[in-house]
Amino acid sequence: MDCRDAVRTRQAAVLRLSGALTGEESAWLADHLPACIPCAAEARGLEAAWKRLGEDPPAAPSPWFLARTEAILEAGVRRRSEASAPPVVPIRPSRTAPGRAMLRAAAFLLAAAGGWSIARFGPGAPRTPAAGTATIPVVSQRTVDVSQALPDLSNCPRLSNVAFRPADPEGKVSVAFDVTTRYTVTGRPEQKGLADLLVYLMSGAADTVGARGGAVDMVSEAAKGASSPSPEVVTALAETARSDRNPGVRKKAVEALALMSPTPATRDALVAVLKSDGNPLVRIRAIEGLARAAAAMKDPAALDALRARAVDERENGYVRVQAAQALSKMKTEM
Repeated sequence: MDCRDAVRTRQAAVLRLSGALTGEESAWLADHLPACIPCAAEARGLEAAWKRLGEDPPAAPSPWFLARTEAILEAGVRRRSEASAPPVVPIRPSRTAPGRAMLRAAAFLLAAAGGWSIARFGPGAPRTPAAGTATIPVVSQRTVDVSQALPDLSNCPRLSNVAFRPADPEGKVSVAFDVTTRYTVTGRPEQKGLADLLVYLMSGAADTVGARGGAVDMVSEAAKGASSPSPEVVTALAETARSDRNPGVRKKAVEALALMSPTPATRDALVAVLKSDGNPLVRIRAIEGLARAAAAMKDPAALDALRARAVDERENGYVRVQAAQALSKMKTEM
């Protein structure tokens, strides 16, 4: 007769093999196995299977099955993207916060000049621009006295939030306005300024799925030839992969992490995605990146994450097959 604690024993044994068993459950398992012959036998069987995992030829799905399954997953990602897209509303100048549009534009321009850092991902102290790099001062408000300087309106800027102040005792009147300007920032993706701008967009400054995805795509292209990824970029991609509400953007972030030269930081980000992301296609991309990291770094943590996913009965069957195939391929190559 099976032990009534068979399910609990099985779960605890697998968690022990993956190194995730808590102290209380570990103590319970250590007390239970010597006293229960069926459970002890099953625990030994699980341990033997864990050790053999990756040695036996995995099930080989047909190319048609793989292509069809991935197409279904991609279609699900697109449907979720369309369902979660925010409604399009007209953008109007804010009357309660004058100068906000000008400040945002100035921030982008300052990024191009390399005179700012992203507080969320960078160090606390501001970065010092390289020697010879021009900087542009950013001020919340500026007052021009026409007796000393004239505003240059030759490029026909668009003026918003216009306000008038009547004459003071000296007869001077005032006209206040915001200037809305579209900036185009150019440079190589790895250059400071443009790299900071991409990090800023990925970190949530971009309100649309297309803008966030475009920033990730540009970072991904630059990562293909990079010998060592920027810590700020890795952190931004990891946060995007962890928390972006759109699965398509998360998938792009995981693919960018997988393309980078493997590091402990990229590995940890991929492990976190594999453990927690609700979309199977995103988890499959994480498996591909972890397989590359495990082969390049001879990394036990990446191997453990793949093993745990391959034997997890709660996991999507296709994802489990991908994890087992990755382990088998590494066994052959190593």
